[in-house]
Amino acid sequence: MKRLSALLLALVMLFTMVACASDEEAPATEAATEAPATEATAQEEEVLSDEPVVIHTIHYMVEGNKSAGLEAIQNAFTEKYPNVTFENSAYSQGTDYFAQLSTAIASGDMPEIMMGNPGLYTDLIDGGYVMDLTGNEVIESLGLTQADMGDVSYNGKWYAFPVDFKTWGVYYNKTIFAELGLEVPTTHAELLEVCQALEDGGYDAWAQWYSDGASVDIEMRPIVWTKAIQNGDNDMFEKLMNNEAKVADYPYFAEGLQLWGERIGDWARADATSNDQSAANEVFLSGQAGMLYQGTWNYGSLEGLKSEDFDYGFFLVPTDDAEGEVMNVQVDQAFMVNPQAENAEWAVKFMEFFLSECMGMWSDYTMQPCITGATTENTTDFLKSILDVKASGNSVGYGEFTVPFTSAYTAAYRKALTAYAVYCCTGVTTDGVNSVETCIEYMQELFDEEYAQANL
Repeated sequence: MKRLSALLLALVMLFTMVACASDEEAPATEAATEAPATEATAQEEEVLSDEPVVIHTIHYMVEGNKSAGLEAIQNAFTEKYPNVTFENSAYSQGTDYFAQLSTAIASGDMPEIMMGNPGLYTDLIDGGYVMDLTGNEVIESLGLTQADMGDVSYNGKWYAFPVDFKTWGVYYNKTIFAELGLEVPTTHAELLEVCQALEDGGYDAWAQWYSDGASVDIEMRPIVWTKAIQNGDNDMFEKLMNNEAKVADYPYFAEGLQLWGERIGDWARADATSNDQSAANEVFLSGQAGMLYQGTWNYGSLEGLKSEDFDYGFFLVPTDDAEGEVMNVQVDQAFMVNPQAENAEWAVKFMEFFLSECMGMWSDYTMQPCITGATTENTTDFLKSILDVKASGNSVGYGEFTVPFTSAYTAAYRKALTAYAVYCCTGVTTDGVNSVETCIEYMQELFDEEYAQANL
C-alpha cells in the first residue's frame, strides 16, 4: 500500500494538452468495451420508434471541456440514431442549478436527463422524478466497486449512471520546489516545513479559494472520510443526520480541523477567503504560490490555462497515516433519468451508449478519470496514475458510507467549516468560531437545527 501511495506522491507529471477525440467516432479504449447485446436491448430496439425525439439534458458542467465532451457524445449518438437530437441547459451547481431543475419539473417542462448524485436529490427520488436503474445490465457489466455504486444509490437502489470519479490533493509548482531545493513532503511536519520554506523564499505557500464551500469540504476529507471508514464508522453521516450521534463523538472531525488549521494558519494569503477556484488557479499558475489544494476536476482547467513552460506535479496531502496515504474517491459526473419525461426510454438508451461506447471520448475531452478505467492513446500519465491507485484498492470511497449527507446537511457542514477557515486565515471570529472546539460546537448547532426542521 505504501509503495502505491509513494508512486502517486512522487509522480513526475509530464502534462501535455490532450487532443480532442473526433465527434464522429469514439476513440478505442484499453479498459472500456461495448456492452454485449442483450435480449432486453433487442426488445428495446423494437419498441423505440424512429419518430423525431428530443432529449433535454440539464447539467452543471459550465466548464467548456466537459460540456464539449457531452455534446460530442450526443453527436455520436445522433449519427447512429438520426431521429434523436438534444437540448442542453447548463447552470452553476453552487447557485442556481437546483432551483432551475425544480422549476423545470414543477412547470411540467421536464428534462429527460438530470445531472447529479442521487443522495443530494432524495426529494426528487421520493417524488417519482428519478428512474430506478437497479439491475440495469449495462451498469452491471462495468464491474464497478461497491463504493462506486453507493455514490449513485439511495435506499439500496441505483438511481444514476456514474461516468467518472474525482479525488483531491496538492498541485505544486515543480520549478519553485527545485529552485528552493524542496522535496515532496511525506509527513505533516514536512509539509509545514515546505510552507515555511516557500515563504522564506519569497513565495506564498498556498493559493486558496475558501469562498467556495467545496474547498473547505475537501480539506477535511483525507482525515474524516478515511479514518471513519477505516474504523468501521460507515454509518457516521446517517447517525449524525438521525441525531443518534454527535459530531464530538467522532474524533476525526477534531483531527481534521487541527491538521487543516496548522496547514493554513501561518501562511494564508490576504485573499484566501475571498478567492474562488478561478482566482486561485490564477494565483497558482502565475507563480505567486507554490501549492494549490484542489481536485482532479480542476486538472483540465489547469492544463488549458497554464503556459507551455509551467511545470507542476501532484501529491496526496500527508496525514501521517501509519499505513501510508490513502486516496479518497467519489463519483463526480453522474446522470439521472426522469421517468416522467416524454422520451425517458431514449434517455436510458443514450446513457447506456455513453457508458459502453464513449468513455474514452469522454476522458479525452474532459481530462477526467473514467469510472470504468477507460484510457486511450491520449490519456496522460497523471490520469493513468490516478486510475492505477484506484484499481489497486488503495482508496476509500464516499459510497462506502451507508448514506451521504443530504444537501441541507452538506450546506450546514460547509458553513461551519467556512467560519473556521475565516478564523484561521484572518483571526476574525464568525458565528462564534475561533477554535477547533467552537467549530465543532457550531457544526452540531447547525445539524440540530436541520434535524429539528426535518422533524417538525
